[in-house]
Amino acid sequence: MKKRGILDFPTHDCLLGFDAEWTKNYKIKNGNIPFCFSIVSVSKQEMSLNNLRSGNVKFKYIQFYCDHREDARNLVALGNSFADMILSSLDTSILCGHQMSSDFSTLYNYGKAVEVDDLYGIDQLYKMWNFRKFNERVQVFDTRYDVIRSFMGKSRRLVDVCRDFNIDVTQPELRNTSMTKLQNSFYDSGDEDIYERIAVMNLRHSFCALVLYWLNKIIKDDEDLIHFNINKSIYGSLNKDFNWVRSNDFSKLL
Repeated sequence: MKKRGILDFPTHDCLLGFDAEWTKNYKIKNGNIPFCFSIVSVSKQEMSLNNLRSGNVKFKYIQFYCDHREDARNLVALGNSFADMILSSLDTSILCGHQMSSDFSTLYNYGKAVEVDDLYGIDQLYKMWNFRKFNERVQVFDTRYDVIRSFMGKSRRLVDVCRDFNIDVTQPELRNTSMTKLQNSFYDSGDEDIYERIAVMNLRHSFCALVLYWLNKIIKDDEDLIHFNINKSIYGSLNKDFNWVRSNDFSKLL
């Protein structure tokens, strides 16, 4: 199991972004198998339009990534442990994700299939997501379903919601392939470049979710929109940890 980053819990007055990745096989029961998840954290006080535009929003993070197919069970157990920690932080922090129901249900269903003993944290986060609109205070926010603005298009894919908010979110990692094909190729070859590309993309998704939540709070209409490149903050936060972020190909995104 690969681990990158350090994130201390509980967090206080932070925006938390969460995203999981999995290989897909809809032909068999429990064919969606998780292989990666990340949590990113930004203090609410650090968020500003100027910091986003200049790429000076630095996030802390933790990420777990399966080296082998057999690691998936352990990944779910780790996911549950961190779900418990997230729950302990939601008195002052807010959890953000894009279509989190799919993330939580994939982790939960696979965990049940392989008999992970404790899935309480994941189950509670799913229930909190399911009943989020009935809470008096925002604790969980889903950028696929909860962002509603007149200037938005019909598509609710993460990249399209980002573009509606004038965010440049160019991500070349999946060009001419799919997540499932790319991850299976990593399992077969152990190619570190494949791992790093998917890992950075996963972290980008987690970060985008909390940025969209924050923008949704402060942007009233399309006249308030500013253009900024999300990859500047990705570079600023991850360039010490990932060769892919320091590569010439990534520099073209900046």
